[in-house]
Amino acid sequence: MKKFGLLFLIVCAIEIAACSLPENEGVSGLMIPDRTTFPKVADALQPSCGTLDCHGQPGRNLRLYGGRGLRLDPMGNPADEATTEAEYRASFASLVGLEPEALDVVVRQSGLDSEQLSLIRKARGVELHRGGVQMLPGDPLDRCLTSWLSGRVHEDACLRVSSAPRPHIEVP
Repeated sequence: MKKFGLLFLIVCAIEIAACSLPENEGVSGLMIPDRTTFPKVADALQPSCGTLDCHGQPGRNLRLYGGRGLRLDPMGNPADEATTEAEYRASFASLVGLEPEALDVVVRQSGLDSEQLSLIRKARGVELHRGGVQMLPGDPLDRCLTSWLSGRVHEDACLRVSSAPRPHIEVP
């Protein structure tokens, strides 16, 4: 319970510090992707990456919070509640905090050479990833994520991935 409270305070501090900066500049002055379009990207990452057995768990360096996995509220239901604004902020802070210097280079170059980021390399299977290959160059999740890094989020690609049905698991 204390972990979630501390995490919430950290996320709030990041948001407060970021309010006085230009829209796509991080706390340290490094360039980051647009925060306002991030919910579309976060929703697209949820089905394949944000589940409880993947980045929807507290032990990961990339933590994705939301309606299909880890919740900021320890009483939150990971199965059917909408992602909250605080969860989008926490996921955003987690993602942009992974490799801030490399992210700065990619954003300044309008998304060129996005494979500088381990996020992209791992999801594409270029780098070892316990979750395996999650996207291929040019597929909807890849277009959603890389377009966001370029500053022109491909909303249709994000929606296509985020609206995918949840897998049905039959319990014996």
